[in-house]
Amino acid sequence: MLFTNKDLKRLIVPLVIEQLLVILVGFFDTVMVASVGEAAVSAVSLVDGINILLINIFAALATGGAVVAAQFVGQRAFDKARHAAKQLILITAVISLFMMVIVIIFNTSLLHLIFGNVEVDVMKNAEIYFLFSAMSYPFIALYNSGAALFRAIGNSKISMINSAVMNIINIILNAVFIFGFKWGVFGAVLATLIARAVACCVILKMLGQRDLDIYVDDYFHWKFDLIYIKKSYKLEFLQD
Repeated sequence: MLFTNKDLKRLIVPLVIEQLLVILVGFFDTVMVASVGEAAVSAVSLVDGINILLINIFAALATGGAVVAAQFVGQRAFDKARHAAKQLILITAVISLFMMVIVIIFNTSLLHLIFGNVEVDVMKNAEIYFLFSAMSYPFIALYNSGAALFRAIGNSKISMINSAVMNIINIILNAVFIFGFKWGVFGAVLATLIARAVACCVILKMLGQRDLDIYVDDYFHWKFDLIYIKKSYKLEFLQD
């Protein structure tokens, strides 16, 4: 038997708690933004439809890479597992940065293309929310990759704790920026950006611990391993 009931509980319970935290924070976010006005709520709702799609793509990418790393860990091939982890972090960073740049450059055009003509106040708020949401894409994408790698070595508690910290920071800063500084939609998205940046930095720092089965270090001296990426992700557009 690969996993005992205790092992499964230790892996699954933190995942359930983490998802409940996400739902709870989403509820508080909605309540706080609602105090700004209908235009703000509409803008956040529109943009979050896009954000959720992209975040799910980042999460799927993270899960795929972490599965490959976990297979190597199961084979006790730790050097290959660490190489897989590095490639996951690298490709996640590049894709999320690319998406960020696209949204920053074509912010208004994308909103008009997807949603057509909406009220001026809604569009103004949506542009602000979309712009700063895009700046958080690399942070949430890298956070998801780091969390997935910790789960790959059977430690979902780390991602749960980091998620809790990120969400608490988000709620506190939301309250300060929205109710204290009266920054409206900008305050809400700035709180999210800061919370994701903190969570990303923390989890990447924790991944640098050399006593882990999978650790990543020397972030600025990596290069793409296209052969590995083609084999792992089966990306047809990389075929010769």
